[in-house]
Amino acid sequence: MNFNSEQLRIIDLLKDQGRLSKKQIAEKLQVTKSDLESDLALLLNLGVISSSEKLGYFYQGSKNYIVFAEILKYYSVENIMSMPVIVEDTTSIYDTIVFLFLENVGSIYITKNLSLVGVVSRKDLLKAAISDLDLKTSQIKTIMTKKANIKKVSRTTSVYECAKTIIDAQIDGVPVVENIDGKEKVVGRVTKTNITSLFVKMGYNYDVEELL
Repeated sequence: MNFNSEQLRIIDLLKDQGRLSKKQIAEKLQVTKSDLESDLALLLNLGVISSSEKLGYFYQGSKNYIVFAEILKYYSVENIMSMPVIVEDTTSIYDTIVFLFLENVGSIYITKNLSLVGVVSRKDLLKAAISDLDLKTSQIKTIMTKKANIKKVSRTTSVYECAKTIIDAQIDGVPVVENIDGKEKVVGRVTKTNITSLFVKMGYNYDVEELL
């Protein structure tokens, strides 16, 4: 189908700038919102663009479902995060190892008075297990990666930004933190598995409205 000049301007604008409201499209194209009605309706019916209350209008080519890029950039991690596995910093290394295998996770977050202070991975615990440390008397805080070196995200961080953080740091996951009563509490965790599960859900022809 051949699109008219206004329809092509809308398509090019959404390709270039991502999601926009009808008001924003009108302002950028210097037309009124009513002038856009018929062109937007046609592009929506053809599946060239799509829209939702939360995302506004966005380009999606000829697909019937939202493109991965839009979900990843505007879908927050609170929708995919798992429950965190946490121990206090005075817990013994031995008990932490047992807890990690019982929970079957790749890392455990360390807190002091409920506030995040560190993290340990399977690799950290393996190193401790083959060292000269007394695992039953040594506290986990002696081998943890300290808070200053931990990559973190918030509930509202996008899946895209979270995935980029994980890849750039070459780690398996990040804690989701929230400041509660002056304490940086761990309220969730996002791992490569959580993100892969989202890909599987999207690939199973979930409509955008089901994901939002």
